Amino acid sequence: MNDIQFDAILKKMAAADAPQLPSTGQIWFRAEIQRKALLRERIERPLVVMRAIAAVVCVVVVAARALWNLAELRQTLSSWYLFPIAVSVLSVLTSATLAWSAIEPRQQRK
Repeated sequence: MNDIQFDAILKKMAAADAPQLPSTGQIWFRAEIQRKALLRERIERPLVVMRAIAAVVCVVVVAARALWNLAELRQTLSSWYLFPIAVSVLSVLTSATLAWSAIEPRQQRK
């Protein structure tokens, strides 16, 4: 029995004239599902934090590298090296976006 079936049983009982309490097995099953969901979220929390930290570190490293070589960067921007720099910046922004999208759904569920 999954959550959808359990919810359907509860709604059917509530719609009946004489509502009944679910059986102890159903209550236990629901509690086990909730316990496993909380355990999974607790296990995955460090991974979510790690992704966010990795995105921040990538952005900081790229910004520090750009500031460190600012004089060379100005000369380089006028030549054909602009394309690899643009690709690097886009890859950092993409990784930051992916890390952020991994964090956002978890926060919306709570």
